Amino acid sequence: MKRRDVRQLKRAVNVAGSGEAMQALLQRSVRFRHKKLALIRCMQAEKMGLVIDADVLSYCRQVADEMAPEDLHKILLRGRHTTAAA
Repeated sequence: MKRRDVRQLKRAVNVAGSGEAMQALLQRSVRFRHKKLALIRCMQAEKMGLVIDADVLSYCRQVADEMAPEDLHKILLRGRHTTAAA
């Protein structure tokens, strides 16, 4: 997936609220081991009412468990206040 494709997916989430695009972005973040971004996108997907894969939830839980509390708090605040695709 090229950067152009990622931008199109983000646009689909931001403009149309596409759950399919959000799932693709979330899966990509997990596949590339983008820890903070995966957590933020996981929270965004949850806010959109999407069903999140057990593997994705497991990865995000592991990432959160390994983070310093201050860092996790910052990510949770960012995810809470972000409604669009990161």
